[in-house]
Amino acid sequence: MHYFSVKTSFEVLASISVNLTSGWFGILVVSPGFFGIPADRYINLLITNLPFGIVGLLLSFWLTERKNYYDKR
Repeated sequence: MHYFSVKTSFEVLASISVNLTSGWFGILVVSPGFFGIPADRYINLLITNLPFGIVGLLLSFWLTERKNYYDKR
């Protein structure tokens, strides 16, 4: 017995991934000005966290495309 369809699962995972990625980028952009982080620490934060944000964004794209694939079926 299936409780959720594959399309619904991809849709929920894509939505969660988009929200987490937008939060990640929001923290990277907003927190330095809000908390007064110096420029050298901001560059360090950006270098260490930007790849994770980009991977999350790519995962969001992939999940959304998979959802769209199941929409067409």
